[in-house]
Order: sequence, then C-alpha cells, then structure tokens
Amino acid sequence: MLSFLLALFLLWLFFKLGIGIIKIIAFLFVIVITAFFFTYLLLPLLALFLVGGLAWAAIR
Repeated sequence: MLSFLLALFLLWLFFKLGIGIIKIIAFLFVIVITAFFFTYLLLPLLALFLVGGLAWAAIR
C-alpha cells in the first residue's frame, strides 16, 4: 500500500513539475529494460565468472 501511495505521489509530482505522461512512460520503459538486462543477462554472467574464479582458485 505504501508503494502505491508513493507511486501516486510521484505521478502527482511529475505533473506538477510539468513532465508529461509520455516522458513518464518512456522513463518507466527504460527502467524495465534496464531491470531486464541486469536480471536475465548480467547476473548469470557474473555467476559464471564467480564459479570460474572459484574453480581456478581451487585448482591453483
């Protein structure tokens, strides 16, 4: 509920500052794309590097 109130407050604040709905939607789209990138592409790559580093340290 608190996050919903925060979202409503942010929408109200953006409209008061004169930022249009198109800019808000574009910004949210960029946030979703960034979250998708970090979740599905970067984290498995970091996990592979971690496993490789641990294996290299164990073998060495």
